[in-house]
Amino acid sequence: MSDISVAHADAQIITTKKARYGRYVDTKQWDRFSEIALPHATFRFLDTDKTPLSVGKTQLVFNSTSEFTSFFSDAFARANTLHMFGPGDLEQVAYDEIEAIWAMEDEIIIKDSLGLYELRGGGYYHETWKRHKGDWFIKSLELRRTYTKSSWLAKDAKQSSKF
Repeated sequence: MSDISVAHADAQIITTKKARYGRYVDTKQWDRFSEIALPHATFRFLDTDKTPLSVGKTQLVFNSTSEFTSFFSDAFARANTLHMFGPGDLEQVAYDEIEAIWAMEDEIIIKDSLGLYELRGGGYYHETWKRHKGDWFIKSLELRRTYTKSSWLAKDAKQSSKF
């Protein structure tokens, strides 16, 4: 554990940007991710067994913000989504880095599927935030799912390239 306390102002900035992360995904504002993530941020989404989640043949492991937004802007084009986060557990590990853990629940519903395609799940985001030019940005993000509940069609979609 670090002996460095997280300044209230820094915690507030990161908490606000985490809320924006969920809102930008759910409202499909992919062009706004440069406001919250570094260009070379990494994004990993893990299943309950700690292996990378896949959609079709694509593992949900991305080495840049543009890879992440490019994939999900296409994959979520026909989806209604909702991401909810619990309070963050923040720890300052260096002057310019804060590690954060957020509880989360999400729901993905494919439009025009008559309710047959739905995925609900939860877990924890493990993130590193980096101070850059006086502001805080996601440096790395890893979702570790603790549960997933899928409709019949959603289970079948692992073979598809889209949700």
